[in-house]
Amino acid sequence: MNLQHHVVAPLIATAIAAASLAGTFGVAAYMQSVGATQRQNSRAPLDPKLVAGGRKLFLMNCAHCHADDATGDEGPDLHGLHKTDERLRLLIKNGIKGEMPRFNEKLADPDLDALVAYLNSLR
Repeated sequence: MNLQHHVVAPLIATAIAAASLAGTFGVAAYMQSVGATQRQNSRAPLDPKLVAGGRKLFLMNCAHCHADDATGDEGPDLHGLHKTDERLRLLIKNGIKGEMPRFNEKLADPDLDALVAYLNSLR
């Protein structure tokens, strides 16, 4: 074997390994996004009592910015949200700096469950 073979062969092997690894990460990222979409879309049927309680909480706490029908006013329209339940809970609890107040001290976990159920009913 000549010197060129000793240099080129490892470079080719490294390039092939890198391409294979990149492909693996690409497939993994795709599968995670598909899984997230399926988790988001495979929600249990909504409990009407929970939704009604969430609407009442929404009217008391959120409607002044998002309008009584959640179509938006000072705050955005909340119909058709594409966020997981956990993300919605975190947004409500922690707010958005300079845009939305935090409700972590005002609303308990059952209240958050009801609000999230109401928001899910708007899809």
